Amino acid sequence: MSAPARLVTQCPDDILSQCAALMARQGYHGTSMRDLARTTGRSLSGLYHHFSSKEDLLYLINERGFSSLLGNAERLREEWRSRARAKPATAADAAALLRDLISAHVDYFSRHRSEMRVLMLGTQPMSPAHGEVVRRLKQRYSEVLSYAVSEYLAGHAPGTPRAEVERKAWLLFGMMNWIFGWYSVDELGSPRDLAGDIFGIFTQGCLAGSRAAATSE
Repeated sequence: MSAPARLVTQCPDDILSQCAALMARQGYHGTSMRDLARTTGRSLSGLYHHFSSKEDLLYLINERGFSSLLGNAERLREEWRSRARAKPATAADAAALLRDLISAHVDYFSRHRSEMRVLMLGTQPMSPAHGEVVRRLKQRYSEVLSYAVSEYLAGHAPGTPRAEVERKAWLLFGMMNWIFGWYSVDELGSPRDLAGDIFGIFTQGCLAGSRAAATSE
């Protein structure tokens, strides 16, 4: 097992959550290790037992966040593929997969808003090795989402060019990733409501702007 994997296993969730909340408020460069120690109620040496620097912490938050998202997404995709092998998938099935992926994304970040803010910092402060691990996790996650968008369009707008599929997948990412800047459960409704809105707006706009769908009409 690699060193980063051991770090992720050993660092308790409550420490990462508290550190992410502080870093989300103060920014990466505005947060010191002493700030993190005070926030978590631990000594500096206690924190260094779990991570050796802010860069390690940033990596751990990113690795755990994207690993959780990816694990949920890949599970949903494999369940969908398993059902499709047993019985040919329909357009409604493809829509359900896309809806479930959107719901999983929104639900995770509604419960981890601080982590989402930290994830949006990007990988620039990380070492090349850590940045590459996070980049690969992001890529795998984006591939699952692109797969779902592709299957949805295959069922509703057959013949959609690959470039258009990718473009629309990234547009969906944009809708989901920036909810941290404005979404509040108390003021704007439940994660389920938000996921439903994103799904509805995306799919209706996706088909309205699809050349393949327009050609088939």
